[in-house]
Amino acid sequence: MERKEVYKAFDTEREYQEKETSNPNRPDMIEEFNMGTAMQALNVMLGVAGNIWYTESPENNYEGTMNMLRKIGGVCTQMGEKYGMPERK
Repeated sequence: MERKEVYKAFDTEREYQEKETSNPNRPDMIEEFNMGTAMQALNVMLGVAGNIWYTESPENNYEGTMNMLRKIGGVCTQMGEKYGMPERK
């Protein structure tokens, strides 16, 4: 997969996250997502990703793990949108 395609996956995750903030059945999708909340969510999602990875077979390209990493990438992107993302120098 090309880097451009990976970034596109993060973009589709952000679109999904934005859509879900108005879903009353998703209390985990909040509109006012601050850095502290994001850091806690990332911690939880990383733990979930690790649990999935632990029992997942590489034969399916770690599909479950990669789904969680896309969600993590989406949250990181959201924090960059909100607070600015410094470029690597």
